[in-house]
Amino acid sequence: MVRKFFLVFIFFFALFSMAAPVAAQFGLQATANKAQYGETNIYSVISTVISMVLSFTGIVFLAVMFYAGLRWMTARGNEEFATKAKDAMFAAVIGFILVVAAYGISTFVFNNLLK
Repeated sequence: MVRKFFLVFIFFFALFSMAAPVAAQFGLQATANKAQYGETNIYSVISTVISMVLSFTGIVFLAVMFYAGLRWMTARGNEEFATKAKDAMFAAVIGFILVVAAYGISTFVFNNLLK
């Protein structure tokens, strides 16, 4: 088992290490400059951080919905557990709507600031 894992690790390491010289031939620095990837404008940094935080809250929404659905399915006719699961789903949907609104507002504001 250890030998099989080691061989798979070596295979993927060799596969990905071959991609580095190939990627260097296509001028990654020129592409990054054209895409303004290296830009250190404070507004773009703040926009990126806000987008990452709001994306993470989307993942939290998905986890809460999964958990509430699992609780609802395993309630087995117990009305109290089913009600708690429905309330959690309702709260998750309201939170998701707020997160989407915040994402839209922040994207609009920072896109106008970056112009």
